[in-house]
Amino acid sequence: MRPAWLEIDLTAIADNVHRVLSVLGHQRKLIAVVKDDAYGHGAAVVARVVDDCGAQMLAVALLEEALELEQICPEAEILILGLVPRAAAETAVAHGFHVPLSDLAAAEAFAMAAAELGKAAKVHIKVDTGMHRLGVPAEEISDYCRQLKTLAGLQICGIFTHFASSSDDPQFTTEQFERFRRACWDAEAALGYPVPVKHCANSGATVRYPEMWLDAVRPGALLYGIPRNRGGVYLPTMVQALTLKAKIACLKDVPKGETVGYGRTWRAARDTRTALLSVGYGDGYDRLLSNNADVLLRGRRMPVIGTIAMDSTVIDVTDVPSVEVGEEVVLIGDQGDESVTVAEIAERCGTIVHEVVARLTPRLPRVYTCQLGDGRVERLIEASGGVTNDVPA
Repeated sequence: MRPAWLEIDLTAIADNVHRVLSVLGHQRKLIAVVKDDAYGHGAAVVARVVDDCGAQMLAVALLEEALELEQICPEAEILILGLVPRAAAETAVAHGFHVPLSDLAAAEAFAMAAAELGKAAKVHIKVDTGMHRLGVPAEEISDYCRQLKTLAGLQICGIFTHFASSSDDPQFTTEQFERFRRACWDAEAALGYPVPVKHCANSGATVRYPEMWLDAVRPGALLYGIPRNRGGVYLPTMVQALTLKAKIACLKDVPKGETVGYGRTWRAARDTRTALLSVGYGDGYDRLLSNNADVLLRGRRMPVIGTIAMDSTVIDVTDVPSVEVGEEVVLIGDQGDESVTVAEIAERCGTIVHEVVARLTPRLPRVYTCQLGDGRVERLIEASGGVTNDVPA
């Protein structure tokens, strides 16, 4: 195995799922979002963990993701959040996926597929409450639902919306929620029966607004502990599950005044001992972290120096005595009493936590770990080929 890898703590993910379930109670469902390869954590293993730990539904963005997930969790209910092309309606219905309705043409395509297959299409009405992407405008829901009543074969399983800024704009989030509640009332009045599952709370809303939990919550980042919820009135603390590690590949002495890396963006202000890590922007460790990040070595912060290359990153280890090739460095995660969180990396790059983990490429091997004796996940680790506390040789 190459000397750079991701460690995924499945105990942390399982515990995060149980923490969310503990506050939801039996009257609400957990729709666990595992799109984009479970936010870079590896859906082939992670989806089975959240499914086994009690998530009532798994959510993805694409039909292709749903088809892959079906092979991993064949008994799970799978919700596709993104657009399903009308040409693929028959495939989605045949596999029993829950699909979004965002316009009349989509509804007609799923109704036609249902008729051809002789089975109901499981659908969720998508309401546009202010994102202005997919969805039926909230003010048009009554007319839309009256049109749905004319189409046979549609099993309306849910109605949902998506918040634009639930983590940092409470006023607009509240406005969206009120629009959604009115749309739900209008939809049920037009349909003449209650819609079983109303859901709108993403991770941000799940943390901040219990009144928005409704029949189900739909967290993604929260389940992976990115950013870590520090705990509070509504939810206990979530734990970051992902750690990016590398081993020191080589050491070099750089004289005062010499430069390091492409573009010569860093110059030694003193005689400097440097260490090379075999990880770079080709692995998703962002080039914007050049001269702009710390890593952890022996539980201490060490600066990244020079421009991050596609396959390598250089750090300054001058102040650490007797550094050796092969020592373990943490680029994201905990070591000793220090921590470099996904949130810190996102802030330094001027982006969001979701993008940081989504960029971590398959070039990085995923090593799955758990607490010793955690029977919930040990068998999954064994099946995946990962071993608790296994590290590259």
